[in-house]
Amino acid sequence: MFTVCTWKEIEEFERKVENKEIVVFLFVRPTCSGATEIIRDFDYLHLNAASYCSVYAIGYSDKEPCMPDFRFQKADTTFAKTWYFSMEAFTGFKNRLEERISWKYSGENEVLILQNNPGKPNVLNFSNYVSINVNKGIRDGYLDSFAGFMEALVRNARKHVTAADAIDGVVSERISIKSVMMHTITDCKAVPTSVQKIIKDRLFYRSARHTGSF
Repeated sequence: MFTVCTWKEIEEFERKVENKEIVVFLFVRPTCSGATEIIRDFDYLHLNAASYCSVYAIGYSDKEPCMPDFRFQKADTTFAKTWYFSMEAFTGFKNRLEERISWKYSGENEVLILQNNPGKPNVLNFSNYVSINVNKGIRDGYLDSFAGFMEALVRNARKHVTAADAIDGVVSERISIKSVMMHTITDCKAVPTSVQKIIKDRLFYRSARHTGSF
């Protein structure tokens, strides 16, 4: 997980990445139910994702930034390292993304998965994104926990990128976000119904194929 909090910073970081990889946006407002437990996992997410998956916590920084356009406050994490959160940075990023793709933020803890576009002017590729409402997934029994979901997501991202690299070279491959997500949902708990049925729940699982993007 990387300590950048604005669209510009994310694009600047992704321009340095040479290989195809999965990119994850975490939308976790500190006031949301379950947010504190997620923030406490930020350090682990950074180490666990390694070079197969870029994870960005939208609106957060691990140091108090000097950015005149945004006000940052400490996020209450009790025993973890100090993280700073800007509601202005979070909301600005969310609004820009909603203008760019036909996605609307659920208002809860949400994960949006896309892929990078190394060497291209648009370094973020939203053409096959998937978004997951984590809170709804836990309430409805699709997921055991955020931690379990992210562990399975990183593991499947690693498997997918490694397999693509072995076949054709990961730079020329388009990552199948849907395939990664279906394996992730299957792996993260013994789901009470089929994955195909679960992903028809539009309040839990949304994708570019269903909502459209550009």
